[in-house]
Amino acid sequence: MLFLERDFLLSNLYWIVLVALVLLVGAVYLVDYLAFRKRRSLGSDKEKVAPRGDYLSSLGGEENIVSHRLVGSRIVLVLVDQGKIDREALKKTGITGFVEKSDQLTLVARNAKDVYSLLFGEDVAK
Repeated sequence: MLFLERDFLLSNLYWIVLVALVLLVGAVYLVDYLAFRKRRSLGSDKEKVAPRGDYLSSLGGEENIVSHRLVGSRIVLVLVDQGKIDREALKKTGITGFVEKSDQLTLVARNAKDVYSLLFGEDVAK
């Protein structure tokens, strides 16, 4: 067979290595594209923010919030009465987690900056 002869392999070694590299780069690109396509498409879609009233009613009303601040993907709230919180309704609005500490409630959300801007009317640098 022509491809297995020693002279053929030695005389065409550069071409064989070049073709192997092109195939390797193509395979890596294909795996990257197929494996991470879903993640890329999720990042491009802007997550929807529920109406302001849904958040406020779930938190017990505007009068239940004493103070607030944004820390990364978390909204830290100091509340008057944590018993007024409707966790199930907050989950429906897109809040993914809760952390409670004495009178503080920390809301974890993917779109925390947008939610914070909506709730408190403060423009947050992105």
